Amino acid sequence: MKVLHLSDTQLSGSPQRISSLLSKYGGIESRHYVWKSSMGFRKFPVDMCLENTNSVEVRRLIYEWADIIHYHNRWKRQEIFSVLGEAPPKKPSVIQIHSPRDSEDFSGEIKSGIPIACPAQYHSRQWPMFRYLVPNVVDIYDPQYMRAEMPTHERPCISYAPSNTNARGWDDKSYGVVAPVLKRMRLRHEVIYDLIDKKPFSEVMAMKKRANIGIDEISTGSYHLSSLEYLSLGVLCFANIDALTEKAVKDVTGCSLLPWIIADKDCFETTLKKIVSWKTWLGTGAVSRDWMEKYWNPGLLCKRYIDMYEDLT
Repeated sequence: MKVLHLSDTQLSGSPQRISSLLSKYGGIESRHYVWKSSMGFRKFPVDMCLENTNSVEVRRLIYEWADIIHYHNRWKRQEIFSVLGEAPPKKPSVIQIHSPRDSEDFSGEIKSGIPIACPAQYHSRQWPMFRYLVPNVVDIYDPQYMRAEMPTHERPCISYAPSNTNARGWDDKSYGVVAPVLKRMRLRHEVIYDLIDKKPFSEVMAMKKRANIGIDEISTGSYHLSSLEYLSLGVLCFANIDALTEKAVKDVTGCSLLPWIIADKDCFETTLKKIVSWKTWLGTGAVSRDWMEKYWNPGLLCKRYIDMYEDLT
């Protein structure tokens, strides 16, 4: 089976991670073409992009090589089709949605008739009609998602990586609530506080390896890729997982126990202070890594996508 992933942007590296995982562990010939190889400071590994692939090769991959086209966010609106001056091919395809509805208009994709997949995160409550529910992908055995030993600090190191400190909602990851709490605790010498902001992926992961506790977000009722990175590293991770997201995660893993420390805006500070003062952050992060190895490992992730591809054909 040959799968070609098409995306206009890196989408936090998600299409490339899926493609690489399928090639490495799933027995799939998978390639990814992205229009923009980077967006400011957000730089991720690239398979093929505008800068390193000519239009003849991309046309061959799309119309001849691929058995399945896996579109990411956009379908007919992909920039590559404007350059090629051709319509998308008529072959088995799926569109995977990555962005919440308020940041992208997917009406054209919904009307296309092509099956649509969305991540087992916040998105599943917005689009319950979509055919496939898929996991966001990380390769937990890649060195970037592993650390040889737990970090030792006199005080717990708390790591927090909001996507955009000026945004509101999905991207800000509760910055207006979380940051003041962490700053106060740092001033009182209760914690070490690493704010990860506007750094390339390699630096982000290096900083997260210092952490004893990670904060994803406590507002939307969901989690982000950041959670999966912390959990893979064996870091205790905060997120406000509500009933809808809990169901989505259970549907893709089959596991009834979730690995997050669940807290909302009202109880976040109290819960964090208890963990810090009771020293429950010492050595307990290994549970996070164990959960990822059991329920978010490459074999299970690949199976979810391969089952979807086989259903398309």
